[in-house]
Amino acid sequence: MTNLHTLDKGIAILAMLAEGGRTLSVSQIAERMELPLSTAYRYVATLKDHGLVEQEPVSGTYRLGSTLLEWAATVSRPGVREIALPFMAKLSRRCGETVILSGLRGREGICLEKVEGHHALRVSHERGAIFPLHAGTSGKTLMAYLDPDDQEDILSGADLQGFTETTITDPGALREELRRIRARGYAESDGEVLRGTYGIGAPVFSADQRIAAAISVSAPRHRLEGERRAQTLGWVIASARLISAAIGSQGRS
Repeated sequence: MTNLHTLDKGIAILAMLAEGGRTLSVSQIAERMELPLSTAYRYVATLKDHGLVEQEPVSGTYRLGSTLLEWAATVSRPGVREIALPFMAKLSRRCGETVILSGLRGREGICLEKVEGHHALRVSHERGAIFPLHAGTSGKTLMAYLDPDDQEDILSGADLQGFTETTITDPGALREELRRIRARGYAESDGEVLRGTYGIGAPVFSADQRIAAAISVSAPRHRLEGERRAQTLGWVIASARLISAAIGSQGRS
């Protein structure tokens, strides 16, 4: 099934099978949808290949497949944003700064959620804001944990724009920075997007240990220096691990 018209037909077949949990033969499906029998067979075969319908071994009729049940189970589970929010709130109360949760959108990052700090002067993103992956704590964290092929795909097509004098605009230097982030387990940014700010970020992983999001704290540099920086770094890393564990437990439930 490759186009919208065909997709409509596939959805119509699933809707028929969903009525009362019924089973239907291919000929019944063809008759009800006013399709040639060969066309109905083709639609049903594609749905079966994807686990969306299953064939009864005795009658040969078709019913909804187990893949749909698996998908339905995920709908009721909280997403990364909902899971992360209470941990973000606790982190913000601890450090007093704005906490950002970011995710991937194609070759860019996107702000998924934020919890504002209590300072009048603070560094923040708006929800839904898009940002590049090569500059700043959130972007570098997300990019560092991508598959190497995806990393190279982004690097080869990215315009490594310089925002400040500390923005990394050389692909080789950025590759080395991404390796360091993976080795340490966290990212830092010293005014790479906005002068005078400092950012700390750590990765959040899905149940299959892929990068799901980044959690980060950014603030005016003078508020993240010395012992305070080390303390905040520990809190950010711990929060990221707790969120990852919570996501993993959802995946196993």
